Amino acid sequence: MKRIQYFLTGMEHFEKVMVKLKLDQQHVVKLMGCVWGPTQFLLDVPTSLENHGNFIKEKGSSFWNPRATLDVDAELPPVESWQNSNQSYQEIRRMFLEYPQNVKRSWENFEEKRRDKETKTKKKILAWISASKKMPLLHKKFQDARICPDTGRWLFKRYSEVTDWMNEDPPPNSAIWLQGNRGFGKTILSSLLIDELKDLRTEKKRTAIPQDSKICYFYCEEEDIDHRTYLDILKGVLHQMVEVTEYLLPLCKENIDSSGLLTDVATAEFLIKAFFEYNTRQYIVIDGIDECEIVEARRAASFFMDQVTNCDNIKQGRLRVLFMSQQIPELSKDNIMPEDDARVELKATDNAEDIRNYVKKRIPDFSKGSATSSGFNLSESDKQQIESIVCRRSEEMFLYAHLAIEYLLHQMTKEKLLEKLKEEMTPKKLSQIYEKLLGIVKTELLSLPEGEAHWAMATQLLGWLVCAKRPLKWHEMQSILSYDPKQQKVDFDNKMLRQDSHNYLGSLVHILEGGHIRIVHSTARQHIIQNEYIVEQAVQCELTIRCLRYLSLISASKDYDENQRLEKVKLGWFSFQDYACSQWHSHLITVIRNCSDFLNKHSSDSEEFGSALQDFVDQNRADLAQEFHQDFRGQMPADLDNFSGLPFYQNLCILWNHIYTHQKKEFDVRNTIGIEGIEKAMLENRASLETNFNPSDIACLQDTILDYYGPNLFKCKRLLCAYFHVGYDKKEEREAHNNRHDRPYQCSVRCNAAPIGFTSKKDLERHVRIYHPEQTSEQGTFEPIRPRTGAKEFPCSLCGKKFTRKINQVSHERSHFGERPFKCTHMGCDKAFTRLSDCQRHQKIHTRIVH
Repeated sequence: MKRIQYFLTGMEHFEKVMVKLKLDQQHVVKLMGCVWGPTQFLLDVPTSLENHGNFIKEKGSSFWNPRATLDVDAELPPVESWQNSNQSYQEIRRMFLEYPQNVKRSWENFEEKRRDKETKTKKKILAWISASKKMPLLHKKFQDARICPDTGRWLFKRYSEVTDWMNEDPPPNSAIWLQGNRGFGKTILSSLLIDELKDLRTEKKRTAIPQDSKICYFYCEEEDIDHRTYLDILKGVLHQMVEVTEYLLPLCKENIDSSGLLTDVATAEFLIKAFFEYNTRQYIVIDGIDECEIVEARRAASFFMDQVTNCDNIKQGRLRVLFMSQQIPELSKDNIMPEDDARVELKATDNAEDIRNYVKKRIPDFSKGSATSSGFNLSESDKQQIESIVCRRSEEMFLYAHLAIEYLLHQMTKEKLLEKLKEEMTPKKLSQIYEKLLGIVKTELLSLPEGEAHWAMATQLLGWLVCAKRPLKWHEMQSILSYDPKQQKVDFDNKMLRQDSHNYLGSLVHILEGGHIRIVHSTARQHIIQNEYIVEQAVQCELTIRCLRYLSLISASKDYDENQRLEKVKLGWFSFQDYACSQWHSHLITVIRNCSDFLNKHSSDSEEFGSALQDFVDQNRADLAQEFHQDFRGQMPADLDNFSGLPFYQNLCILWNHIYTHQKKEFDVRNTIGIEGIEKAMLENRASLETNFNPSDIACLQDTILDYYGPNLFKCKRLLCAYFHVGYDKKEEREAHNNRHDRPYQCSVRCNAAPIGFTSKKDLERHVRIYHPEQTSEQGTFEPIRPRTGAKEFPCSLCGKKFTRKINQVSHERSHFGERPFKCTHMGCDKAFTRLSDCQRHQKIHTRIVH
């Protein structure tokens, strides 16, 4: 009774209050009857029971308190005694006890469906972005190159600009530019920076930066067409943002629904800005921006520097960007890149200890045996001599140390190795090392039976690798080798190389996962094509001839019956068609611009080139442009005049006119091969491959379709799309990709009237007006991001330089007069600084010394 006493007293007071308020007496009686009646019932009915308290406790605590509305005037059915209703109570009680588990189960199902939907959406968005898939492979390669645990750690100890950029809040500079000479090992440092940032947000490093910090990176590569443009950088960064930020997936999906593939810079910029607005701490590391063409580098630098300024207006350090490259005078002159304290020039001596540690780490390799030789059996003094000479010659070039070790490891005998260690015998320059490495490959191959053939094969492979218009995969190089242009046949079974690529290309290349072949460094290409073994113009002419001849083979395949085509597909006859169809015109343009002297001097090459041109023109004449473009009606370009004395001049003019005319047409036309017969044959060959084979199927004896064609058999038909040669491993993914090309404008309502989208925005708007008129007056799910109020500019009163923050302008003006108002407070230190942040950073040095 003690527990219910408070309730009874409270209700009694409540009744008195209503009486004093002079409420309708009848209503008060009815209302209080609803209170006292049930209470009296609960107290009276169990009195006949021996354990009425247990009944109330057991039954009452099993249910939630219902708050039903009771109409006092209604006739209620008679209440059964609790003894007759015990079974109902038990059933209800069971349901209530199961309710939490049911709710939990429903919530888990909901979460599972949400995650599944989110995964599918993310996959769809990433496919739409279509960024290069090689970025994580490159990062893994650069991680593996750091074979010494302390490689690059000096960067964080010697350059406070870097550590402040990473850790300080706010940082002195939200964007910094690290500069170093070619071969310094800058890309290895970039990979270290990326990994260090990822560690700093973990508990292992006591979350030195916020745990929700987002870290994105991009490695620019001059030799890779997917890693050297402004759009490539945007797509690479956006791809990583989508992977780690789930909140903005609906915004990205809405852009998918209203556009095709991500080929528009403005769309990529818009989405990246949205991520910058959302993420409270974002790090961007862009390595090798100097490997992009200057126009592309300028656009990329301008965009990211503008975003840094915008984010600094919200909170300094919200967005932090780091560029790693050589000096770029054009961008420095335009005042685009970070300046003053935000520009860090890496010293030639900075990586000396890294180079020494690397060489020490590689010394044991000279004692390791291999399948073909034992170790060099070196004494300690020999090892010290290797270390001393390589380190001294390397100076600041990490690349030199790597190549020099590879060069010495390839010596045939200990005597040869010790000879090379002599001061005058060791290569002094990168160009000499590349030459020596090629010489080693030559020596090793010539020592084999039929060595001349092996060496000729190696120079051929290297020449193709450095002169190709896009990076080649190993199966594509095999297809070039297996093609016989004279007999017009492909013979993978007999001509395919059965040894590892390193046996022919040595230390000059490395193979990424997936068969991507890379030259060891961007400096290597120029040295390889300028050496005595490879003539660039000859290789360019050879590749052009092979493309033209191979396209004649493809064109002839349009007359195959299905059985013939199936047999040729199975034997790998069409493995080279993706490259030849997309790059033949680029090779021909290169020959016209750069190879006139070579063809005028070498009659045999000129005859072979002319024969290939003649056969190609004869076979495809009906599909070539019949009239000369209006730009050529007066005079042909000057580059063509250099061939005017050669027999194939007229055919060269016909093909040049066709290429020029094709490239002047609208984008949809330029996105095709431009020669109808070849395109028809290519599509039929692809259809036969897709329909009848899987990568694991046997092609010939033990060879598989994977060996001949690679893992992705389903390709995009649009010439200018990266997936024309990259492809997909599933038909469904390719079809979804094609749908983005064909019908990029999707109905957001997902109705049955428009399941595959529309070809134009106008058609989509018409559909919405007819079928979804309620949508026409509504805005999109996401309002356009409104630019924040423009940044104020604070110009220097002396030199006119402008700043977005008043404090920076004041500090800058002080520097004109040499004013240093902020003095170090540490006893015995008389240093003073122009900026307070510099003084505070300096004072931390004393704190570290004390501790």
